[in-house]
Amino acid sequence: MTVRGSRRFGEGVTTLQQAYSVTPMTPAKDATAQQQRDFFRERAAMFSSVARTDRDHRWEALACVWLEQEKVDQIEQALKCPK
Repeated sequence: MTVRGSRRFGEGVTTLQQAYSVTPMTPAKDATAQQQRDFFRERAAMFSSVARTDRDHRWEALACVWLEQEKVDQIEQALKCPK
């Protein structure tokens, strides 16, 4: 996870409601493809952690993991096959 200031991205997040309030929700507009990929990986890891701690919202958190991982996969595919 990326260190932002003195905290890691999503550090201490244990509920889905907290995860939804973590900002930023998207990478910076000027982020490189690698930075975007890393950003979405961090969000996927955060939601994965939430799925383990917030049992009432486990399946929704896992769906968020899947969505974030899809973004990672798309970016990695684009890095492998530039147009």
